[in-house]
Amino acid sequence: MTEKTSHPQRVLVTGSTGAIGQPVCQRLLERGHHVRGFARRPTPGLDDYVVGDLSDREAVRRAVEGMETVIHLGAYPNDADFLEVLLEPNVRGLYHVCDAAREFGVKRLVLASTLQTVTGHGWPGRAVRIEDGPKPVNHYALTKVWAEVMGDMYARVYGLSVISARIGWLPRNPTEAKRLVESKIGKDVFFSHGDAQRFFERCVESPTPGPGESAIVFAVSKPAEIERLELEPARRILGYEPQDVWPEGLPFTLEA
Repeated sequence: MTEKTSHPQRVLVTGSTGAIGQPVCQRLLERGHHVRGFARRPTPGLDDYVVGDLSDREAVRRAVEGMETVIHLGAYPNDADFLEVLLEPNVRGLYHVCDAAREFGVKRLVLASTLQTVTGHGWPGRAVRIEDGPKPVNHYALTKVWAEVMGDMYARVYGLSVISARIGWLPRNPTEAKRLVESKIGKDVFFSHGDAQRFFERCVESPTPGPGESAIVFAVSKPAEIERLELEPARRILGYEPQDVWPEGLPFTLEA
């Protein structure tokens, strides 16, 4: 049984019907937080949700108003045509969320980034570090670099506490899990559903970063062989400690 927090917060999760959003909402509810969802359909398991699209500024404002923490997971999650697919949810929608957080005095803003922001470094025989900087190779990753920079600006200029989480490879179904297994580095950059719950719990409850500060961290599980993405910042800043190693922490059965 999950222990309840002594400091419950009002938390908005955008993309609350997604592969990460649903288990994160469940975990935060179990911890005793008030959770509001935002997605294009009703969020299972939540009594408080707003149905809307990230391109609808007023819908986003309704969702953010009254919240202390915003976890922004909503986005188009893969590479696609920039103007026709990515621009609205990943750029305009990001702006709507960040600016509503500023307007309504949100204390903590958590932005979902991706490991794809650093794949241009290749995979050296050491962990890629935050200090190595971004090196995207597609337009989806480029929108996430934009999110990281926007988050840093909103922290410095408007006093929010901002965390940009470079999320590892979280398989949404058995087909994606098979692709992960076939990848050279997949098992080392795996992010389990269980660790996603633990990671975003820490994003909500950690006292750091403080107001006016921002941090970029990698969100991954334990590597199967080599640490490909540096875990130290997430440990130090958030107190996050992954517990799963591939294929632990999956909500579905792997195909034989």
